[in-house]
Amino acid sequence: MPRGKVIKRSLDEQINMLEEDIRIAQNKLNKLQTKWKELQKQKREEDMAGLYSLVQESGLSLDEIRRVLTETAQTAREHESDQAMDIA
Repeated sequence: MPRGKVIKRSLDEQINMLEEDIRIAQNKLNKLQTKWKELQKQKREEDMAGLYSLVQESGLSLDEIRRVLTETAQTAREHESDQAMDIA
């Protein structure tokens, strides 16, 4: 059974076809990156809104929240350092 006629293309034609495929793929990549950035921005805004709500609900001042976060971060770093020492 015949498979059909094989079209032999010149190297220039093959190069042109590949360049077009690359252009199309690059356009799609650009659109996907733009969409990804927009979704990242929306996520960050949602996270910030959630954080703001938590701060409001806590009734703590900004200075109190800073102190709590600083102390918590310091404790976490000390804990990680202690665990690293135990492993070594």
